[in-house]
Amino acid sequence: MTEWQHVTFDDVAPTPWKNGGGETRQLVAWPQGADDWTLRVSIADVTQDGPFSSFDGIRRWFTVLSGDGVRLFEDMDICVGDKLYEFDGALAPACSLLGSAVRDFNVMYREADGGSMVVTNAKATHSLYAMGARFLGLFTVDGGELMINGLESVRVSPMTLVWAQDTSAELVFSSHGPGAAFWLHLE
Repeated sequence: MTEWQHVTFDDVAPTPWKNGGGETRQLVAWPQGADDWTLRVSIADVTQDGPFSSFDGIRRWFTVLSGDGVRLFEDMDICVGDKLYEFDGALAPACSLLGSAVRDFNVMYREADGGSMVVTNAKATHSLYAMGARFLGLFTVDGGELMINGLESVRVSPMTLVWAQDTSAELVFSSHGPGAAFWLHLE
């Protein structure tokens, strides 16, 4: 039986940024215990304008969970409820707050490690079927119920990442609110 890990935002200590512009809570760096991660999932609180860090060879997904939103690349506004923005991590776009501080969701995937990474909206697609996934997860802002293989119902707390490695599963998610939720699937 697959062991599902639960990592809640409040259980992770924040790491302040060197530039003083915010802090990050790393929900998972996978594989755990490895020198270099293949996949990193985090939540950041951004309190001032500044550029993203550059990550060569990294594919990134980004969205705003709360706050007034941000402007990237001087012309792209991303606000709560907008779709995930996927981009090359080497680009390091300028980031400006559109008002108050924001909390954002970040997924980073090292492309040289092979496989295929997909991050999708779990509110738009309530179910996911994965065969032989290296990493399979769900992040939810509001919490909800996760049905695993039609047999096991798991209550998921707000601001939580639920994940497993080396698994095949059919997942169905029912959210407890209007906030964002995302499937993470690495083949």
